[in-house]
Amino acid sequence: MGIFLTGGRIVLRTIQRCDLKELENLMSDREIGELSGEVFPMTERSMEDFYEKCQKTDDRIWFVIVDRETGKIIGETGFLRIFTPWRTADYSLIIWDKNYWKKGFGKETAELMLDYGFNSLNFHRLAIGVAGFNENGLKFWKSIGFNEEGKLKDGYFCKGKYHDFIMMSLIENEYRKRNLT
Repeated sequence: MGIFLTGGRIVLRTIQRCDLKELENLMSDREIGELSGEVFPMTERSMEDFYEKCQKTDDRIWFVIVDRETGKIIGETGFLRIFTPWRTADYSLIIWDKNYWKKGFGKETAELMLDYGFNSLNFHRLAIGVAGFNENGLKFWKSIGFNEEGKLKDGYFCKGKYHDFIMMSLIENEYRKRNLT
């Protein structure tokens, strides 16, 4: 079923149309939506649009994160805004199922994706943006080697307030110098 990368406890596979209902249920969690910038409800149409975007690989490569033991989708990860001439992309990783938080599943996913990005796709730079109030997210990204490179002052709106949006990156030579394990 489209398995592309395999780790110890997870597999990363392409998104299938039959995954959409399960993803819609996971993505409807407001708490996680606030951390990831999702402000609109997930609808059948928005899920279909998401699916169609994930089927193209010209500027995006996307996977669901699946628990190998249960076969359950626990999140999603991928590269977007891929710009091959500059060897850059934005990176995203969301563990939607809170039962899998702080148990190493995100780190295992990141290890697979960073290896794929730097060693197969030949990226030089990966970038992410994190809501400034998301302390767990900032700690996670720093733990896998991303460095803060800037701040969009009041660049993120959530629960009636503006927050800073922290821009982070990981450069190829930094990736090669550090060890995720």
